[in-house]
Amino acid sequence: MANDEEIEGMYTLVGDPENPDLEAAETDKPSLTDRIQKMKKKVMKDDFEPTDEQRELADKAYQKALEVVNKVTPTRVVVASIFMAALMFSIFALGFWVVPRDSVSVDVVYKQGSSGGHVVLLEVHNFGSRGIADVEVDATFTNMDGEVLNSTNFGPISMMAHTSIAGDDLEIIITGASIWEQYFIEVELDYDSSCCGPVSKHVWTIEVGEYTFESHRLDAERNWF
Repeated sequence: MANDEEIEGMYTLVGDPENPDLEAAETDKPSLTDRIQKMKKKVMKDDFEPTDEQRELADKAYQKALEVVNKVTPTRVVVASIFMAALMFSIFALGFWVVPRDSVSVDVVYKQGSSGGHVVLLEVHNFGSRGIADVEVDATFTNMDGEVLNSTNFGPISMMAHTSIAGDDLEIIITGASIWEQYFIEVELDYDSSCCGPVSKHVWTIEVGEYTFESHRLDAERNWF
C-alpha cells in the first residue's frame, strides 16, 4: 500500500459502496457492556428493604416448601404408584367380571400337513360376565369351486361366564387335498343370551392356503346390560 500509516481510533464506512470513505465513529456512546452493568445496578439496589408483610409471606412459602420436601420421599412415591396401579386394575376387573355383557368369540387355527392334507382347530370362548345357552358351531372346509371337503357340527351346549371349550367336535381333518391351492373355512355361530334371547346368526368366511399356519379370532357382536 502507498500509505502504511496506522489508522487510530474508531471509524465507520460511509458514502458510495464502490468508493467508501472512513468517518470517525461516536466514541461517547456507552458500550453494550456498560449498559448491562447499569441495568444490573438498577435491579440490585443496595437500599431495598422488604416490608414485614413481604417477609412473612416469604417465611410461609419457605415453610410450605420444607413440608413438601419432607413428605414426598422415594418410598412414598413408590407406595403411591403401587396403590394407583392396584386401583386401575380393580376398576378393570370390575368391568370384566361384574358388568353384565355378552362377549363370545371363536378361535380358528389352520395348519397344513407336512405330507399333504389340512387340519382346522376351533375353540369357543365366552368372555362375557353371564352364561349363554344353546351354543352351536358349524364349520365347513371347501375348495375354490365350493365343494365341501369336510365339516363339523358342535352343540348345542350351555357355557358359563368366562369359560372356553374345544374338543374333537371342533376339529376338521382333511386328507388327500393339495397344499398348493386356496381353500375357504366357513364358521357359523348361534347362541342364546340370558338377557337378549336368541342372538342373530354370525357367519364368517376365511380364505386359507397361502400360509402353512394361520390363526384367526372371530368376534361376535357384543351385548351390554
